[in-house]
Amino acid sequence: MSVRPAQSHSFARWQDRTSSAISDLEPRLVPLFLGVALLARVLTDDLSSPDSRHSTSFNLSGAIATLFIVVAAALLRRRRKAVLPTILASLWLSIWTVIAVHTSGLSTETLREGVREASVVALGVIVCNAGGTVTAHTATRLVQVVGFVPAVLALYQLPTHTGMLVGGHIRSNGTFAQPNSAVMFFGLATIASLWRYLDRGRQRSDSLLVALFGAAAISTFSIDGLLALVAMLLAFAALDAGGLRTKLVPCAVAGAVILAFVATPLGAQRVGKESSISLASAARGRPNTDLAWRLHKWETLMPGWENSPLVGRGLGTTTTEAAIAGNRFAGVPPLNEYVRYLVETGVVGLVLLLGAAAALMRDLVSRRQSPGAAHADNRDAATLAIVVVIGCLINALADNTLLNSPTAYAATLIVVAVLCMGRTGTAGRRSAPSSDVADPLTPAV
Repeated sequence: MSVRPAQSHSFARWQDRTSSAISDLEPRLVPLFLGVALLARVLTDDLSSPDSRHSTSFNLSGAIATLFIVVAAALLRRRRKAVLPTILASLWLSIWTVIAVHTSGLSTETLREGVREASVVALGVIVCNAGGTVTAHTATRLVQVVGFVPAVLALYQLPTHTGMLVGGHIRSNGTFAQPNSAVMFFGLATIASLWRYLDRGRQRSDSLLVALFGAAAISTFSIDGLLALVAMLLAFAALDAGGLRTKLVPCAVAGAVILAFVATPLGAQRVGKESSISLASAARGRPNTDLAWRLHKWETLMPGWENSPLVGRGLGTTTTEAAIAGNRFAGVPPLNEYVRYLVETGVVGLVLLLGAAAALMRDLVSRRQSPGAAHADNRDAATLAIVVVIGCLINALADNTLLNSPTAYAATLIVVAVLCMGRTGTAGRRSAPSSDVADPLTPAV
């Protein structure tokens, strides 16, 4: 009669041990999962058709986005970290996806942008619920690994003229959908490598990767992306806590990027062309430069915003606009995130987004200003995150930064990894145990 209770007790203990082992193993698999998923996403970014945003098909990028959402939901249910920010972000996405359905009707095409942006939030949830296994150094290493092959391919495309034809010029794109998509990812990888180089004892491998990713960024000949990279480098120099010699390193890299770009025939030609911008040509709808093209495109979107200025037309409505034969502006993204979100989410949505960005920056600045030697690692990582956010905000002035999923994933990976360090930090060579792990993203809401 006593055998069955003993067996039941033994089974319960085995079940507890198994559950504990799974709980311990699960976070350790998160970096591997993120590395494989992001690598697959980046290496196949150029395989989607140019009009894929108008398609109702379910491709690999959609599968990876869905996988991020499913994994994030499972981890959130199990570990319950950053619940409030996740709820708020999901509510924001749901509201403006519903508005898009009201504006354009219910279809896979309409829901696509909501799912894509939800996958970016999901990646942040995964990082935050990874049990501390995705640190700032892990995140930067993942960005390096994921960007290595595209960077090498971009440098191969430069002398062989096997890149992408854009505006009558062959420009490197690596494995990305477009040179403008490639340059910002390479820019983030350059900053990640430079931060590792300065924070990890100046390892030669990181310095070589700074050169690789910087050269790959130049090979795209994207002016707005390179300006964002230079801005990140200068911000890094201004914010870094090191001495003058340390601050000169990012300044030297920024100078090298500028000189290399203007020294190339295509780079000099692009700078000369953009300097001859005619606002009159933009007003007539016959732009003579890329900036003039952008100005006219933004002007064409204003009537749509005026029809619903407060809440906009809904997520994705500017990117799924139908193309018109003979019209070079219709069916093309606006190449400005502030204009895009103004039209898609109205004044209310844009103010909420900018408010969230301001709260994020305030939280990162407070981490960077933490006094005492115990917080040195946190300050270094916070500087990295601030620089990444600055780069994205600047790039968003003349490009659709967040529409480029690989770039959005990389930026989210780094920034959330820093936020989840806690107030004492665990990411660098001066690491210390973190006790502030209850809900690290809440101050950033």
